[in-house]
Amino acid sequence: MPHRASRFLVGLCVAACLVAGRTADVWAAEQPSAVAVFPVENLSGVNVPADVIRQVLTERLAASGITVLDDETLDAFVVRHRVRYAAGVDAATAALLHKETGVEGVVIASVGLSSDMVPPKIAMVVRLVSTTGAPTVVWADDAGLSGDDAPGLLDLRMVNDYDELVERALDRLCGSLLDYLATGQARTDVKRAAKFRPRVAYNGVRLEAGKVHSIAVLPFFNVSERRNAGEMLALLFMRHLSSTGAFRVIDTGEVRQQLLQARVIMDGGISVADADLVGTILEADFVLAGRVLAYDDYEGPEGRTHAEFSVVLIERATRRVVWSSHSDNHGSDGVRFFGRGRSTNAQGMATQMVRLATEMIANGRK
Repeated sequence: MPHRASRFLVGLCVAACLVAGRTADVWAAEQPSAVAVFPVENLSGVNVPADVIRQVLTERLAASGITVLDDETLDAFVVRHRVRYAAGVDAATAALLHKETGVEGVVIASVGLSSDMVPPKIAMVVRLVSTTGAPTVVWADDAGLSGDDAPGLLDLRMVNDYDELVERALDRLCGSLLDYLATGQARTDVKRAAKFRPRVAYNGVRLEAGKVHSIAVLPFFNVSERRNAGEMLALLFMRHLSSTGAFRVIDTGEVRQQLLQARVIMDGGISVADADLVGTILEADFVLAGRVLAYDDYEGPEGRTHAEFSVVLIERATRRVVWSSHSDNHGSDGVRFFGRGRSTNAQGMATQMVRLATEMIANGRK
């Protein structure tokens, strides 16, 4: 799939120049001032412009006063310590990376959907993981866009160019990341349509006021026809739980490492005993897991999106399930006239479903 990378990068370089005036003195003291941008995780099953995505993230961060670890030093570190998993950060790797390079955070982009068929589609999640102390997701955001999201009158606002759509997604995500680094506050501009509330929910969560609780999000057991849907749903829950302010989300790299070391195999889901074991090893107050039953996208101008998943939250101290829910939505739900409100991207719909569920968990609302 050819990509007009030169034109794409020129446009983004212009955008980078607009923020170049923001120097290091605007960054809050507690925010990372030096980061590494890891290779892009491709969960889409097709070729994606991974090098372009990583380059744009690097250039936008550098232009805004953040020190970005150079490729030569990062490659040498990976070879020296035989790092085989770059889609997350475990505690040992985080400690070594911070000690040897001075990096205080790692930026990881995951692409869940990529299609250059008209109208094009792109879905990404980007997160920033702290390497000082336990690897924790300190910021995350996602973008799920389709070229026909807002076609307007006579389709004048249709986006038929794949590179332009990727540019829009990256512009949004880079802007969100830079805002966080400047203010310490995550954006909360994801829509929350009531139709995306869980169909069924049990809420027995009781959070201690003023305390930030640690939580481990396990990969969802995937029974849908969509490859890697379990990883994408887990990333969306990590993204929204980290933005509630009620939870310290342990990065998936550390969760994965501890699951491997403990030889925990989730055959159809996680048991309370396994959750207790994982929670104890990770020193997590809560363990969240789930099942993906459907995560459907379509290519071309016509089709229907569908996302369906169930979630359980287990409290380690009591060894009880304190939250369970089932969410099920189609892209055509609630649409009556001229297709207004139709969801054309499964991630764009799923992120609203996940946000409503995580807010209910954090707020203790049924």
